[in-house]
Amino acid sequence: MLQRLSSAQWKSIKPALLIGLALALLQIGSGLAAYYQSKSLLWEGKFQTSHNLTQGLLVAVADQMVLKDYASVESRIVQTMSNAEVASVILTDTAGKVLSALKREPGQEPHLVFDPDWIQTPETEQALLQSRDHAFITTWAKVSLGSDLGWVRLQTYNELDSADLVSLRQQTLLLSALSVVSGILILGVFLWRAYFTVVQRGHMFEAQLDEATKRLVQSEKLASLGELAAGVAHEINNPVGYVSSNLTTLQKYLAVYEKVLDAPATDPAEMAALKKKLNYAFIRDDLQSLLKETQEGVGRVKAIIQDLKDYARTNAATHYVASDLQVGLKSTLNIARNQLKDRADVRLTLGDLPLVECAPSQIDQVFLNLIVNAAQAMPAGKMGVIDIRTACNHEQVWIEVQDNGPGIAPEILKKIFDPFFTTKDPGTGTGLGLSVSQNIIQQHGGTLTVDSTVGVGTTFKITLPIKRPAAKG
Repeated sequence: MLQRLSSAQWKSIKPALLIGLALALLQIGSGLAAYYQSKSLLWEGKFQTSHNLTQGLLVAVADQMVLKDYASVESRIVQTMSNAEVASVILTDTAGKVLSALKREPGQEPHLVFDPDWIQTPETEQALLQSRDHAFITTWAKVSLGSDLGWVRLQTYNELDSADLVSLRQQTLLLSALSVVSGILILGVFLWRAYFTVVQRGHMFEAQLDEATKRLVQSEKLASLGELAAGVAHEINNPVGYVSSNLTTLQKYLAVYEKVLDAPATDPAEMAALKKKLNYAFIRDDLQSLLKETQEGVGRVKAIIQDLKDYARTNAATHYVASDLQVGLKSTLNIARNQLKDRADVRLTLGDLPLVECAPSQIDQVFLNLIVNAAQAMPAGKMGVIDIRTACNHEQVWIEVQDNGPGIAPEILKKIFDPFFTTKDPGTGTGLGLSVSQNIIQQHGGTLTVDSTVGVGTTFKITLPIKRPAAKG
């Protein structure tokens, strides 16, 4: 039976209660924030889709504009408009004279537009501009091939696909639920441990501490996954977008092939005329390129999902296997790609490392924490550099993660591995990342050290034994 706590006992467990409550609320808040970011992420995907379609069209029409082959230009515009999200495409010369214009109403096929014959083009040196109003997302892009040839204006519908919205919200809701459950579990662990620490001190203290530590390690991993979720979804959305577009184009190409195959082959002249009318030669040349792009997109999605599964796998502290740390490092960089984008370039200097006996999922968790911390340390507007180096001797391997960020002040550096210590804004970090990382490395018989100079940058160094250390006792 649980005993009623006296006022003195309540006072003793109050700090642990507040810590547990704060961490639980932080986990729950992170989950809810991820859910409400889903719609914003979809809008970003819409802008990216418009950008990708415009860039693809620019590459396709630049040569034809130089040759003034406007029939091929119009064919490529029609191909672009096979994507149902595209509302209109207008091609102009540098003065704004309309060379070709196609438009579609929602749910209808695209058609040529003959009015207006001139539109106002952007007065800017920028090669690409994007804007959004209540109806469309408008992308202006300059057509150049040695010199400026004109402008492309591509408009996509400014509305979210309900199926995409439902799918993304389901994914985000799952991550939110995991964060909520994790927060409740952490709060329960803190309350339970605090009660027995005060009421029944003794041998139970050490066992409960070990269990809480394991939960904190997994909780930090879930928190990292929640923070990366939006970026990973964005990374998957890009290749899925152009795979979908290519499949639509391939369906139209198949219809052309069927017409050619079904046509009588008795008159070569008639067959040649049919192929010319259907633009058969262009389709035949473009087919391999579309298939290659589609295969690359599917491969990219497969790699991201596999890396995410490998990272999310729970490894018990005793589950040691001989692992290639550099494979795990590259997999981690793949997961963190969106966090690094527009923040830092990564330079790898990899030595010839032997297989290391470790729990690979836990080591990958340490890699992810150090790499994301380095990227987030870069000042806004500055593209930083992260150097990752690996080397070894006959007994140990070491991995260094060095950034050229602002560095860490000495008074902060001495507290950097303390649990719950963070310099990030409220709601953006648990303060457990470096503490958990150091604990993981120490359990592997290694060390995690830091060296930092204000104004120069910071270097974290992981040192691990090649062979699993013998258990003590």
